[in-house]
Amino acid sequence: YRYAMRVVDINNPQRSLILIKPTRPTDAGGDVSDYYATHNGGQRWKGNESSWQYKTVLEWIRGARLDTAQQQRASGGGR
Repeated sequence: YRYAMRVVDINNPQRSLILIKPTRPTDAGGDVSDYYATHNGGQRWKGNESSWQYKTVLEWIRGARLDTAQQQRASGGGR
């Protein structure tokens, strides 16, 4: 969970690295500010935001709630 929160932006789901990296090509094209969003694996989700993979993960992020997870731990529920 903690690792996922490093790559998920609950306040702005579309800016989550978990969504950005698979939709970007390998090379940042020389713009240093784009390197955080690239990776050596190449573009994984063809169709970018229109791919089913992107849409599935985006809906998962939109459903994530920190307060719910904290409430479950406080009540002894969850993992």
